[in-house]
Amino acid sequence: MSSASKPKRKKPDPSAAKLTPEATQHLKDWMMSPEHLEHPYPTEEDKTELMGLTGLSRKQITCWFSNNRKRFWKPKMDELGREANLMGNTLSEHTVDYLKNWMLSPEHIQNPYPTPQEKLQIMADTGIDKKQLICWFSNNRKRIWKVKIQELKELYGVSADANLSDEHWEMYARTSSNVAPIPFAAVPPPPVHDEFPAAHMPPPDLHDADPTLPVPPPDLHDMDGAIVDYAAIAAAEVVESMMREHEDGKKRQKTDDTVESYAV
Repeated sequence: MSSASKPKRKKPDPSAAKLTPEATQHLKDWMMSPEHLEHPYPTEEDKTELMGLTGLSRKQITCWFSNNRKRFWKPKMDELGREANLMGNTLSEHTVDYLKNWMLSPEHIQNPYPTPQEKLQIMADTGIDKKQLICWFSNNRKRIWKVKIQELKELYGVSADANLSDEHWEMYARTSSNVAPIPFAAVPPPPVHDEFPAAHMPPPDLHDADPTLPVPPPDLHDMDGAIVDYAAIAAAEVVESMMREHEDGKKRQKTDDTVESYAV
């Protein structure tokens, strides 16, 4: 073979940073964190943040995740799947029905990945912890959800490599026996910061038309005898105090207006 026909070897990019152990640890910590373990695919914003932490280029980060999802992430998910199998026998029938109905309900079947707020709600309703929740969903997206999708494709005459259409999902919503569970242990929205859990709540004057507080009384959290959200209790007390001050202010203003009218 002549030298002209030989393929040229691609020279390494001299500007590319080296993958140091510290950079590798940053990337691995991101991938294996509870926030990203279920879906270890960084967004463009995530990649920009990781570039700042590691000094790597966007291409290097993309290549690292592509190569190491099998090396680090897949073994971890297999481990969680085995734990979920062992755990399955310890969950109550009520809890399993709750989780299954949530996953297969028309509201969630197209995206069976609960958001952080939905995870809090599920944990409050069932009494399971975050690890149990992640294990169950990781294992049963294959055992239950994937099987259900295959059944729906066969039912609606859709090929295995095609996607179900909006019309198919509407048909499923009309005929499905799986209903999303109704929350019974109300979970407040996450606080803006830890020092003031009620900082995100609207001012008390917005409650005049509807006096229902966004955080229910603590007895709703204690109905199963296990879950008590002390941050929610404190938040409710703060809002109640603000509402009392607001009402007192309106009474004082009314008294001042009366005095002024008599003075005139």
